[in-house]
This record gives sequence, C-alpha cells and structure tokens, in this order.
Amino acid sequence: MEFRYLRGMTAVPGASPVGTARAVAYEITGAAPGDHLAVPSPTLTMIVDLGHGLDLTGPGLDGLTTFRLCLSGMHPTPYLVHHDGMQRGVQVDLRPSLVRALTGMPAAELAGEALDLEALHPRLARELHGRVAAAAPHEREAVAAGVLSRHATSERTVQPDAAAAWDHLARHDGNVTVAELTERSGWSARYLAMKFTAEFGMGIKQAARLMRFDAARRELEAGAPAADVAVRRGYADQAHLSREVRAFLGLSPSAYLARRQREFTPV
Repeated sequence: MEFRYLRGMTAVPGASPVGTARAVAYEITGAAPGDHLAVPSPTLTMIVDLGHGLDLTGPGLDGLTTFRLCLSGMHPTPYLVHHDGMQRGVQVDLRPSLVRALTGMPAAELAGEALDLEALHPRLARELHGRVAAAAPHEREAVAAGVLSRHATSERTVQPDAAAAWDHLARHDGNVTVAELTERSGWSARYLAMKFTAEFGMGIKQAARLMRFDAARRELEAGAPAADVAVRRGYADQAHLSREVRAFLGLSPSAYLARRQREFTPV
C-alpha cells in the first residue's frame, strides 16, 4: 500500500488569522476496499477528487452520494467515505471565515451539509478541479491554495464580533468560557450569541465542545494516554472525555483508535 501526504498551510491574502486553509495532497493505492471515518472538526472540508469520485454517506445526504469536488459544512457526526482501495486528490480544511470570503455566504448555510462546489460556485469549481488535475502530484496542494487565494475577497468578511470570538476560541482549543468571550467583545451575551450562531451555524458552547474534542482526538491519535489528554484538555475526568468522544463519533476512544488502525489496510 502507498499512502503519501504532502503537508501545507496557506493564508489567504488580506484575511484574518481565522481565514486560513490547510491543503493536503493525498495518494492512496493498494489498500483493501473499505470505509474511512470522516470525523467532525471545527473546519469545513473541501475535497478535490482526482480518482473515480468521492463516495459519501452521512449527515445531510440521501444515501450514497458521489462527488467530484465536495464541500462539507461542520457536522456533529461522522461521514463515511467508501473507497475501492484507491484515493487520490487534495483535501482543504477551511476555517469558517474563509467560506464567506470564497462564496459570500456564512458557514452557517452549510452546517451539516455536503454538496458539490459546482452547484455553489461553478467558476471556482471548474478552475480548482481543472488546475489541480493538471498539476504534477507534488504541486497539487500549492495549486489548490493558489486558486482559493485568487477567488477569496476581503470585501466579503465575517461579522467582526463573531470572527473575534471564533478566533479566540480556536487559539485556546475551545477552553474559553462564554463569560470571557462576552467580556472581551463588550457586547451582551445574547447579542454575541446571536451573531456567532448566525455566522457559524452553532452556538458558542457547541463550538467550544467541538474544538476541545478535535484537539483531544488528535492527541489520542498521536498515542497520548486518555487520562493525560482529559487533564490537558479540561475534561472533568477520563470518563468525561470518553462520553464526549462517543457523543461525536458513536465510539469509545479505544474503539475509535482500533478502527483507525484498520483503515486503508494493504491488500
């Protein structure tokens, strides 16, 4: 089996720190057919598929759906990627602020949904897929980032109070109270919550939970003991961490890690 990633981080010119995209080119061959768990995260995911199409089931989809260029909103439960042992393309993790810069709509409009970018922004979809498909493998992520940078515009910006609150939450992996965010904003809790939810499609506490879960999940995948992760990420105890992992994934931490180990196994 060949499983190759190229790493990259690109910032859209003129955007705030939350307006960034992480592009990763991937090439998977020789794996047994199976399913890949696409887990919830505090980013929107764009997949430029260069294989036979991206086959998904999950939130907002009416059964198995195939995409050429998929954009999925933030979702509280996983998607399943069904594959035949080969996957090729580029994944771009978009901070919510960048969605408005690219499409003019808030991330809230895509919450819990997955759609083909062609239906939302045909010109961007055609250029992005065409240029990435024509690029050499080692250039794909840079090409994707460049296309997104050209299409993003600073004239379509997130409501500043909502953006500042999301940015502060993200910098602290969700370990921030609503009271702290309200004090920093200078607005009432009700006003800030209204602006935040309208932009991102979830409340402040829900976003904080998602960010904290995402940070904890990454540590668990890296091999950190669950008890240590629970302490570092501000959970009451290891049982609290386990309940949160189960709430987002439907699996215990140990079952999730075992599943990850079985994904993309060689033929």
